[in-house]
Amino acid sequence: MTEPDKQTEGKEAKPSRLDEARRVIEEYAANLREIIRKLRQKMN
Repeated sequence: MTEPDKQTEGKEAKPSRLDEARRVIEEYAANLREIIRKLRQKMN
């Protein structure tokens, strides 16, 4: 019965890493959008 628990832990660890990667990428994209917005304001 301990083997399914280990498999479940492994499956839970992968999505959390994926979620962390998505969070970092979304934060990076948001920062880029903010930079683009500021540059557009300066150009006008």
